[in-house]
Amino acid sequence: MKKSHLNLLIPQWQGGGPDLSTYEGGQELKDNYLKGVELTEIEVGTENVSAAKNHIVAYDELLKQLTLAKTQIADVYPDTIFTIGGGCDSDIVSISYLNSAAGGDMTLLYFDAHGDLNTPESSGSKHFYGMCLRTLLGDGDGKFIDTLFSTLSPSQAVIIGVRDLDEPESEYINNQNVSTLTVDDIEADIESVIKAVKEKNHKSIYIHIDLDVLDPSEFPFVPVPVLGGLKSDTFIKLLKRLRGEFAAIGLGLLEYSPSGMADNEVIRAIVDLGVRL
Repeated sequence: MKKSHLNLLIPQWQGGGPDLSTYEGGQELKDNYLKGVELTEIEVGTENVSAAKNHIVAYDELLKQLTLAKTQIADVYPDTIFTIGGGCDSDIVSISYLNSAAGGDMTLLYFDAHGDLNTPESSGSKHFYGMCLRTLLGDGDGKFIDTLFSTLSPSQAVIIGVRDLDEPESEYINNQNVSTLTVDDIEADIESVIKAVKEKNHKSIYIHIDLDVLDPSEFPFVPVPVLGGLKSDTFIKLLKRLRGEFAAIGLGLLEYSPSGMADNEVIRAIVDLGVRL
């Protein structure tokens, strides 16, 4: 039976507040890297974000877009999903669906310089992109959790390249024993990631890529760069190892700001993997 695949474009930007760069980045990805690719697009508005409601900026806009994503995915029930953002909150519905389809037998590889582990109450900015992983883990606003097909256990996550955490996020990682790998760990040996995934012993993986995991000296095209990230060459080698070693059922390409370049080696490697899941 032929596998069903969904390429989902959701250039959701409101989770980062009044910054349209990830919306514009999503459009650039579509124009430069996804020509000829069958895409399902989620309608995302560009009006000014609304003030915080229930401790979340742009509450209604985000709920609407995530609900639309849930409807589109439910219409297809795909085996694999490549989600193109938008901010790093753009793929939470995709992750939750694939986790549900896998019966929870899935490891989430969360490439990100940040933890995204705040609650609405602990967040200083009230921007949802800093709460999205915590929401996926079942701890956040109830209506946002209701947009998900499932929630994940903290034991399913491996946060890769994290180096900029708020105090509540560090406390959560320590209290829940969330697996993390530093840039130094990975630069010393990319097999540290392979080992960490094998120890989870799940049938499949989801690869969430917030591009700020990369070193901004090599890849500055992100809204919130953080010094000391992964080198592009290391990242591409790691992506190839993951592709060869594990069954990837989903991938998210997120937090891209327009570069003005028609082609980039890192983006090309991610897109090639995403469309071929």
